[in-house]
Amino acid sequence: MDNPSLTWNEFDRYFYEKHDFYQMEWEDIDLSNYIVSASRFGGLLALILDDSKVIQINSVSVKHRIFIYTSSGVLISQIDYGNKKVKGVGWTLDERLLVVYEDCSVMIYDIFGEIIKTVLMTQEKDQELVYRTVVWENGIVILTKKDRLLVIESMDDPKIMEYTLPLKLGAVTAMEIILPFFTFSGHTEVLISTLDNRLYILAEKSEPLEIELDEGIVDLVISPTGKLLAYYTTSGSLYVVSTDFEKNYLKFNCNTKGSPKQISWCSGDTVLLNFEKNNLLLMVGPSQSYLQYYYYEPIHLVTEIDGTRIISNTKCEFLRKVPEVIVPIFQLGVSSPAAFLYDASEAFLNVTSKGDETIRMILKNRELTLAVDNCLEAAGHSFSLEIQLKLMRAASLGKTYLDGYYHDDFGIMAKDLRVLNQVKTFDIGMCITYTQYKKMGVGLLIERLVNRRFHYIALKICECLAESKDRVLVRWACDKVKSSGSDEDILNSIVSKLGKEKGISFASIASVAYSEGKKKLAIKLLDHENSASQQVPLLINMQKPERALIKAIESGKADLIYLVLLHMINDPDYSEEKLFGIIQNKKIAINLFVKYCKKKDPGFLIKLYSELKQPTKIGLFKIVESYQTNDFNEIMKLRNVSSMAFSSSKNTFFKKMTDENIKFLNFQKQLEEKTPLKVIGHTINETLTILIKREYYKEAKRLKKMFSVPNERFWWVKMKALASKHRWKELFDFANNEKSPIGYEPFVDICIQNSVSDQALKYIPKIKEPITKVKYYLKLKKFELAANVAISQKDQTLLDDIRNRAPKNLKIPHNI
Repeated sequence: MDNPSLTWNEFDRYFYEKHDFYQMEWEDIDLSNYIVSASRFGGLLALILDDSKVIQINSVSVKHRIFIYTSSGVLISQIDYGNKKVKGVGWTLDERLLVVYEDCSVMIYDIFGEIIKTVLMTQEKDQELVYRTVVWENGIVILTKKDRLLVIESMDDPKIMEYTLPLKLGAVTAMEIILPFFTFSGHTEVLISTLDNRLYILAEKSEPLEIELDEGIVDLVISPTGKLLAYYTTSGSLYVVSTDFEKNYLKFNCNTKGSPKQISWCSGDTVLLNFEKNNLLLMVGPSQSYLQYYYYEPIHLVTEIDGTRIISNTKCEFLRKVPEVIVPIFQLGVSSPAAFLYDASEAFLNVTSKGDETIRMILKNRELTLAVDNCLEAAGHSFSLEIQLKLMRAASLGKTYLDGYYHDDFGIMAKDLRVLNQVKTFDIGMCITYTQYKKMGVGLLIERLVNRRFHYIALKICECLAESKDRVLVRWACDKVKSSGSDEDILNSIVSKLGKEKGISFASIASVAYSEGKKKLAIKLLDHENSASQQVPLLINMQKPERALIKAIESGKADLIYLVLLHMINDPDYSEEKLFGIIQNKKIAINLFVKYCKKKDPGFLIKLYSELKQPTKIGLFKIVESYQTNDFNEIMKLRNVSSMAFSSSKNTFFKKMTDENIKFLNFQKQLEEKTPLKVIGHTINETLTILIKREYYKEAKRLKKMFSVPNERFWWVKMKALASKHRWKELFDFANNEKSPIGYEPFVDICIQNSVSDQALKYIPKIKEPITKVKYYLKLKKFELAANVAISQKDQTLLDDIRNRAPKNLKIPHNI
């Protein structure tokens, strides 16, 4: 190949080149009759017939249709949109097509014309029509004929915002947006120019900013960096200003009739104007220099981050500023380390000694590493396969002369070039540059390939770049599910290819199968899903809650089991009997269901226990429930239900205890009716205590007898009750009436606790154990009485211990 610089045009201190990517595959396409929308990064084209030219084209096959092509003109699909009127078309980065219709509805299509989502920008009752719209990579601005400005910044989460318009908005001549990541507010700013020489800047929750101009604006466009605004005026002048309107960079008089069909940015700071009537593409630089390209067919301009794609009836071209790394290698009359290395490589190829001498010279100047790096980068930016090969060969030669060179850079570039050259083939038609490839990233490139169903190519690229293959394999399987063929064949094909792959989401594949109406296939695919968290929700959506419950139980995750149970509870198709029948043999499900019902729906729990024939649990639950109310009648009602339930279950212990409790409650009720006492809710011991304190001894004895209160317990209760009221004489009489079943130590203890030692001394003689008597006398500091007990017992050791504890002034006998 000849030196590529021979095709360059020097312009405004830089070089520009125009490269032919493709000869278009399509036939009989006249772009002058179509509205064209192109996806960025060398992406797809959407063509729709221009309504203003319907009279000139009367083919039924093209009316009311959107045609989707690759950049090489290969037809992918057609979308029939019926009798609606299209007001705007645009692409998302992952190549979903956004179509705005006149009735303020927005349709999102995949590239094969399937509807993904529908968004209504206004209520149907409003009957608003679209006046103007701007569609960008994931958002929409609509100006309605009722002067409302509606904005959606993300079609993934379509929240509609309404911006404030000027009170008197004149006739709109142009509308453009500044993307959120270029604005200080972080929200979309909308620029609207009007016929009365005004430009408005509109932002969310802000009053419109008005700028008065000397001339009216015909069209305007924001640069890819979001920093510059180019606009064309009614006088035929092109202006370039900063988006904050603080700086004016350019005013250029185009000296041509008519307005441009399009304005586009090229390589950052150069503006292209497409004058369709004059067949002229005018390129204007920042220093007012210009360059003219003449076309003999209509063209459409697509602004890319590093140049402009030019689509015509017959070609797809790319116009760009020549990358700076390439210029010194190929520019005639200019020398650089990379140029020397390139020449040396050519010399080696021609077997001449000049190559080694040249490399030695570069090494001597310590510029070989730079030369290798520049050759590698230049290879990435080159369009020609031949030039790429020569530059890579030169870089490979140079790095063999370098010790410690990071060889991975060479391998990475080699892989990147393989990927770029593969996706730029005619069949795929993705004409991206190295700059665009690095900007969009591998993930988006893979996404676009699988969207176009180039699964094999996407898979090979993942292998080449060591990227995860999961997404590609899943998308292939999802597309396989949509294909014709028996469920068995599709299942075998998917499992044979994906069964051994780790991390594959069979649930997402099954979801697609279900949405396609292939329910049996979906269930079989779900059996290969390892994640219960993905299996269970999908089985519920597929109306297979019984299967979902089994999977949830197998997973051991309570939240998944609850998810299924709650679905069945709220599903009218599942009666109580059907639900109980499903869970009756599933212990974990029953336990969780019981836990839920105890908190949320006790009545439902009783039905469950009845269905499972567990009356004992009904009885226990009613007992617990009875403690949660203060209404006596309700308590009795619940206790009676419990008694019947225990009787049914033949649980004699629970039955007896419940009946005793009912009997006791009735006793308390009678007490309250006959006395001023309040005893309901108290235990037997507490009731006895209340009765004794209030001197209702008859009732206390009746209670003791009626409920067989043990004598020991009764003595304890009465002793404590009398002591609490300091009725010491009554307590002493009670202790002397009959032999105490609890002994007399408790009487001494309770007197000591109440600090009535004189009363305590009355009970000590009644204690049998001498040692115990001595302990209490010592506690009360009655050392002489303690000594008398020791002497009576003839216990010298005990007497010695008492004498040691007693004060010295007390005369305690030394010997018995």
